[in-house]
Amino acid sequence: MTIDWNDAAAQLKRDVCEHGGFLTITRDELRSRFGIGRLTPGQAGELETTLYEHSMAIWPPPHLYETGNTVRVYDIESEIGKIAFAVLFPHDVSEKALADAVRLHNRANAGKDRRSDDVPWLQAFDVFLQLVIGRPPEGWEDLEDDREPYQLRRELARSLGLPDDLEEEREVETVRIAGAVCACRPHRTRWEGAPPGLAAALTDAARRQKEIFDRVLREAAEHLLGGADIPSHNVELGRLGLRYRREAEGGIGWLR
Repeated sequence: MTIDWNDAAAQLKRDVCEHGGFLTITRDELRSRFGIGRLTPGQAGELETTLYEHSMAIWPPPHLYETGNTVRVYDIESEIGKIAFAVLFPHDVSEKALADAVRLHNRANAGKDRRSDDVPWLQAFDVFLQLVIGRPPEGWEDLEDDREPYQLRRELARSLGLPDDLEEEREVETVRIAGAVCACRPHRTRWEGAPPGLAAALTDAARRQKEIFDRVLREAAEHLLGGADIPSHNVELGRLGLRYRREAEGGIGWLR
């Protein structure tokens, strides 16, 4: 039975993405996926073209048998794919992906107070809404990089799994929702030494304000997700270049 190369490439792309942006396979498995008997130089070139049309690249090139029986397929648009291209093609690809990887590695190995946390999806969504209206996310700061604010917002939206049309057809609606939600944000009020009665009243008011805000935030999330359930996984904001100022705020937790 003849295998449609486009279908085979689409399946390979899914496997590559599920594996984090790269997949190591043997040449025999590669030939089997595409229904190829003996891989000729011409077929190898056609295969590379098909993979590229599906935003993938393979290294070593399939026709270079002297390099061994194992190849790696990369998703060109993934972070690991960008790093691989920067390594393999130093004359054609900028070193930005490598520099980002170095910063990420340094941050991961820094002291605890200089690392970002994995945060609940809803808290990361709250950060996204603040970025949408152009305000610095409360308690967070950008690490030094050369991104524009909209690029950080787009990366966070992608990490949250939000629909692509939020940046296009639904941009005005998204801005309005973000503004409305952020207007309900509770203010952090701390008054050391407040009279006991007033302190208790302030604590109760803050609790009620947080409950209201949490409900508003959830409603906004469900709407922008098209009615889908709010994801339960965490989002690693540190990978996006955000650091929580825990040395100033005392840690994350008010939306947990």
